[in-house]
Amino acid sequence: MRFVTIAILLLTPACLLAQADTAKLLAKAKDEMKKIRTGEQPDYIAAGKMLEDVVKSQPANAEAWYYYGCAIDRYNHKDGETIINSQEGLTENTSLAFENCLRLSNDKYTGDILLLDPHTKLLAAWGAQALYYVYNNNRDSAEWCLKQAVQRGGINRTVANYFRQVLDESGRGGYLFTTGDMYTYYLLYLQLVERYRPDVTCIDLNLLNTTWYPQWLRDKNGVVFNYSDEELAKIKAIRWEATSATIPNRNPVYGDTAIYWKLKPSQNNFLLRSDQLLLDILQNVAFTKPVYFSGDVPANMKLFLDDYMQCKGLTYRLSPVKDATSDVELESRLKRLPVLSSEGTGYLNNRDNIQVLNNYRFAYTTAAINTSRNGLTDDARQLIETVERKYPEDLLPFFADATKQWFTQLKAKAANGDKL
Repeated sequence: MRFVTIAILLLTPACLLAQADTAKLLAKAKDEMKKIRTGEQPDYIAAGKMLEDVVKSQPANAEAWYYYGCAIDRYNHKDGETIINSQEGLTENTSLAFENCLRLSNDKYTGDILLLDPHTKLLAAWGAQALYYVYNNNRDSAEWCLKQAVQRGGINRTVANYFRQVLDESGRGGYLFTTGDMYTYYLLYLQLVERYRPDVTCIDLNLLNTTWYPQWLRDKNGVVFNYSDEELAKIKAIRWEATSATIPNRNPVYGDTAIYWKLKPSQNNFLLRSDQLLLDILQNVAFTKPVYFSGDVPANMKLFLDDYMQCKGLTYRLSPVKDATSDVELESRLKRLPVLSSEGTGYLNNRDNIQVLNNYRFAYTTAAINTSRNGLTDDARQLIETVERKYPEDLLPFFADATKQWFTQLKAKAANGDKL
């Protein structure tokens, strides 16, 4: 077994430890890293030093390499705010740690994780470094970073095709709002390296909470905000009660329409910085450009605009008209979703891939529920049968038992001609 050596200046040299001591040290380092789950700030340098001792003592320990990579990654940029301070040397070391983890795992890691699979962590490490270079107007270096993500196992072709379909559903020159590293970095790869649908402005809703990202969207992507640069930097989360809100319409195609709804607090009793900026963008666009949300953006991050979301398959388009989803159009779009093949199933090695690809299944079930509620029970049954043929469980496992149980119940109702 070949291991890649990592030299990290911030971590001190370490001696080899006894096996029992190594196990205790790994457990201690993991406990330190997991503080982030309870809202505490881990000491990534201390955890990294412990993990460096562990991987030197047990170089065949995949879990130790995974956590070691996480520690270096967090030291490099602890959150979205610090992405623009990423250092390529630390990104390289992060990547090598995850590559060791995957090599030891025969490309399928089954150990304990903090949040994301090591394949996804590879993608996020190189994607964040690419974003750093994009921010600094260095496109060539950004492309090189994203190609590193491909070569080192962070990007899967089957999953890339999923995100290509997401872009296909987005209207020309429109906005696409997403959440999560996989969306941000796969879309960045497709647009920057493959030059695929660069006309779509992709906006990460999580990154709207940072100070640098909205300003960058304004300066480099022409996104309009009703705030001066100084005001934009100062927007913070505010206490909020459900309040009437409006998105005007300046597109004559829709006639004299606008959205009026109750805007609820998105998190506890607060409206986050990202919520306020999203509302501002939508009010400025006013339906003069098409606006889309990826299908798995939760309701609170869409400002509870679900009644005005028109399902397009893997995305939802914001509409000034309630319940605007067309059964005929949706079923037509679903036919364009690819069939998964028993050849090239490497995507199954990453649990995050499985979760994302399950959106294929959800697109069909959404269509089935809509058609059933419109009295088209035969169409609903056929849609459920189609999703089972296109995405059988051996090629696309359910990522949660509860989801499988829900789908099984839905299937039984459809077979009986019951309303879904």
